[in-house]
Amino acid sequence: MRRYFIFLITGLLVVLAAGLWGAGGVNAQSSEPSAPGDAGPGSPEYAVGRRTISITVEPGRTLDADIWYPVDPSATTGVAKSTYEFPGLAYTSTVAFDSPPVSSDGPFPLVVYSHGSGGLRYVSAFLTEALAARGFVVVSVDHKGNTAIDELSGTQGTPQQVIPLRPKDIRAEIDAMAAASADSTNALAGAIDTENVGLIGHSAGGAGVLMTASGHDGVGADKRVKAVVGLAAYVDPLSNEEFKKIKIPTMLISGTLDTTTPIKTQTEKAWKSIPADPFYRVDLKGVGHQSFSDVCYYEELIDAKPGLPAALVDAVKSRTDEACAPKFLPITTAHQLIDRYSVGFLERYVGNDKAAAKWLKPTQPKIVSISVKN
Repeated sequence: MRRYFIFLITGLLVVLAAGLWGAGGVNAQSSEPSAPGDAGPGSPEYAVGRRTISITVEPGRTLDADIWYPVDPSATTGVAKSTYEFPGLAYTSTVAFDSPPVSSDGPFPLVVYSHGSGGLRYVSAFLTEALAARGFVVVSVDHKGNTAIDELSGTQGTPQQVIPLRPKDIRAEIDAMAAASADSTNALAGAIDTENVGLIGHSAGGAGVLMTASGHDGVGADKRVKAVVGLAAYVDPLSNEEFKKIKIPTMLISGTLDTTTPIKTQTEKAWKSIPADPFYRVDLKGVGHQSFSDVCYYEELIDAKPGLPAALVDAVKSRTDEACAPKFLPITTAHQLIDRYSVGFLERYVGNDKAAAKWLKPTQPKIVSISVKN
């Protein structure tokens, strides 16, 4: 399945794209999909819009942010699809439209997505688009100092410097969405319910969302947050005392082939320490650390464009062991499963839809293991 039409932008910056994603490559499609489809549980209820804004966290820290939101299909007539652009490469979504009007069905619950270390705000567009299609407004920022561009430009901070900034960033995102919804002149006026917020983060973003739920480094827990999801979450930055403060509905989705944030040292640590009610643990067999992002679609681009700079090709190919080698679950199937459980969980505990609980059961026991604590 190809979700994106991807194209090259020529120029001196092309080599910069090598560091933007942790892996590349795409496996053969699964002949037996394990979930209803890329839009998560059931069928998409809405078309998807995307806008890009800036959010100021504090003086000197202004972050680029993307917003995905529900759109009535009739409002997309004549509207171009949205293009994700970054130095050297760009691709056009087959799902998200460029800034159509938001559906009048709102207010919609808010989800904040937090990317992993060295990522970007739209690195998991497969998921953020799926959430918007199911009736959420989703916001995601580039966590300055911890992005792909920072790695390439030498401005990357240490984990001790940048990860504690995540709760402030996330709180600022929620505040910005509340202000937008309250502003009658804003394109998203009245569209966002910021008293019912879900958080979802990958790797270091998993640490960020858990710290926001617990409170960390002088920033208290945000009471607007009703549920939290960690994807291959890096949990070492949290103390045992912080773990004990996480009592809202929590889900951790992890991959058995993840060697960056292994289940044994990360997921199991959180599983033993967090008293969340309920607490879902979803282990996916054959899934790696970068299976939770769109990285595997980029080697498909590389392979289709012979003659690219060797530095670009080598940088991408050297990272394929993160998700995209033959030993991993096909990326299409992995994304379907991630959509199914994360979207279903947020529908249940942020959207308050009790019927969504049906999506939280394993569909293929040989691939999916689910444990629940209450």
